[in-house]
Amino acid sequence: MPYVETNTLLAALKTELESIPHPTISGERLFERVDYHENKKLREALTDLVISKQRVCIIVPGGDSYSNERQGRVIFSRRVSTLDLLIADRAWTKGGHEAVFGGSKNLGVLKMKDVVVAHLAAHPQLGLAYVALTPEEGNQIEIADDQVKDVPGRECYVVSYSTPTGEIEISPTAAWPA
Repeated sequence: MPYVETNTLLAALKTELESIPHPTISGERLFERVDYHENKKLREALTDLVISKQRVCIIVPGGDSYSNERQGRVIFSRRVSTLDLLIADRAWTKGGHEAVFGGSKNLGVLKMKDVVVAHLAAHPQLGLAYVALTPEEGNQIEIADDQVKDVPGRECYVVSYSTPTGEIEISPTAAWPA
């Protein structure tokens, strides 16, 4: 089986994240917006995507690692891909307390993170062969734009994931050196 293409993995993950129901509001989804960002410049990623939405998730592709095993004249190369999910909620109050812990207007990033981790644990393959998303670590962060007056900060939780993304067979045409 060839490696699962990175764009295929990201699209399947985006679709899965968009399908997660809100745990307390019937008929609503957990995220108002799910999107991609190409790097970890969090302020830049959140500026365009988050100002107008309360609950968002940004998918940030990570990297790939490869393990290679020689069996006779064939090398089997297995790939593991990583990515981060930036889960954000708007800080309606000055300190952002409700955006972290939840409140009357906020679910809170801690609850949102728990919902996402539980949902992806129940759906780790995303409908793709060889894929099995596993959480690796998570951290709470706050993003504030000091240059924009009267715009509240954003409370975020970053969850790092890894997944196998397939295997290829490499068959050299020349003989191996002795």
